[in-house]
Amino acid sequence: MPVTFEELQELWQSQRQPAVAAVDSRGMTDALSRFGRRQNLINTLKAAVVVWQVWSCLSRLGVSVLTVAGEAAFLVGVASVLMSDWRHQLGIVHLDFARPSAGFVDTVLARLRDPNAPLRRRMWLNIVLIGAGVNLLFAEGWAGSTPQQRILHHLAATLFPAAAYLLGFKIRSMRYGVEYRPLMVRLTAMKRALREQSQ
Repeated sequence: MPVTFEELQELWQSQRQPAVAAVDSRGMTDALSRFGRRQNLINTLKAAVVVWQVWSCLSRLGVSVLTVAGEAAFLVGVASVLMSDWRHQLGIVHLDFARPSAGFVDTVLARLRDPNAPLRRRMWLNIVLIGAGVNLLFAEGWAGSTPQQRILHHLAATLFPAAAYLLGFKIRSMRYGVEYRPLMVRLTAMKRALREQSQ
């Protein structure tokens, strides 16, 4: 007995359709809030360590114009690094996932893939400020050294901040690789769900 078109249509409509994954906007917002609280704690501790280091240097050295200038340059360089990083993290934390789109999620994923982007913008300026600050902070302590020793001291004080800055890039990439991974997994699932819903 031949099957009519209406019967085929009814049979097709009665088939169970694969479920479209739900977009978990609330879960994403909660995950970002937890991430933000952790980063705020880490950045507050970093700022406290920097202030303590500057205070301990000043307490060991006689306060002079060179020392104050060194402290100022060092603090401006380090504050620039911390503020750029903190602003980048807060920008991610405060993203609005109330009505996300696949394009929006792609943009967020791109931001998470390169955590060092904000620090590259002023990298050399920050390195120069921090290096100059370290040189000025310790310049008076090297006054009794020979010319060759002073050159070595200044060279070390200049290269150390540059090496520390670049090493910091590597450490940050590894640390954020771990911290961003759960967010990226959620975002990838969200993007997949949004694409399924749009089809």
